[in-house]
Amino acid sequence: MGDRTALDDATEDDRAALEEIERGLEELRRAHGALVEFHHAVGRGIDHFDEAEGRLDERDALAERLREEILPAGVTDDGKLTYQLVAEFEEGFLADVESIGDEALAELADGRRYPIERAERDELEESA
Repeated sequence: MGDRTALDDATEDDRAALEEIERGLEELRRAHGALVEFHHAVGRGIDHFDEAEGRLDERDALAERLREEILPAGVTDDGKLTYQLVAEFEEGFLADVESIGDEALAELADGRRYPIERAERDELEESA
């Protein structure tokens, strides 16, 4: 039998909200991974343009456009580089929602992650 936790005293709405918060956090962590993959993919793409620029010996105008417009450029209208987008997401929105998630876990589940799954496991063990 599992130890009694704050989750035992939570309402059904509290439990449902906590589960939604956990699912939301999982999705945002997946989004973070996609953003990191975007950062790496853009970097690999830029590497190819850099290689092309070095091979355009007889195409000065095209090589110059690559050097001036693409290679030093950011990916947004205001010139942000991909690592800046990743960092802003991590330090801003993701940090904020993780803080809310931590607060919800602390208040409703004694700070333990995956409380709904733990409770379901405990119920299964008790009925076995």
